[in-house]
Amino acid sequence: MNPPFLLLAANTIFRDGRSRRDGETALLDLADQGQRYAVIHHATPGISVPRSYQRHPQFDAARSQLAQEGLPVDVRLSGGGVVPQASGVINLHLAYPIAAKYPLQHAESQYLGLCELIARTLAACAIEATPQPVQGSFCDGRFNLAVDGKKIAGTAQYWRRNKAAATPLFSLLSHAVILVNADSAMLTAMANRFEAALQSPVRYLTQKTTSVMEQLGRPAADFDQALLQALQDPPI
Repeated sequence: MNPPFLLLAANTIFRDGRSRRDGETALLDLADQGQRYAVIHHATPGISVPRSYQRHPQFDAARSQLAQEGLPVDVRLSGGGVVPQASGVINLHLAYPIAAKYPLQHAESQYLGLCELIARTLAACAIEATPQPVQGSFCDGRFNLAVDGKKIAGTAQYWRRNKAAATPLFSLLSHAVILVNADSAMLTAMANRFEAALQSPVRYLTQKTTSVMEQLGRPAADFDQALLQALQDPPI
């Protein structure tokens, strides 16, 4: 049985004036001390991108353009692709220590554990989701969660060596974006706006994403509570 995650208030990590990357770094600093933490962060409008996007020649111009349109672009630690943020989107951040010499040997099991945690939460809403890639969705990856071939959640990781540890030890930032009471078509359009601002040919397909609300036909009222319950008996 895995220990439960200690829940931190989102505004203690992702507070005003602090970048997303700095918030994630602060969360890893806490995990370096040996505890397992979780943050449930309700999104506000914006775009999250990995650091690799900063190398794009049009990145600064695209970032400025979207900021003027009310969509700030924030850079995160983990990899992947463009992730639109809006009301009804939940970002789950887990940070915890793992004894490991080589993180790649553990990455898949931790991805699958996170997918199982989210799948349990979705099952509490009578939604069956499975890990799989969804070609054409924004920020596609092997460890999406999908419902009938439509992405409902995405996952990502960032591993950092704990330099103060006497034995090989890493702190893992394992996080997910979950489309709960969100308009998936609007989110896809936001991601496409950013790609267009980059002058990129990449475009995402509206029909490749869905949300809990769209699956239920009504807003999900108790998703946070179901997620909290899953964090008390986690598969990772």
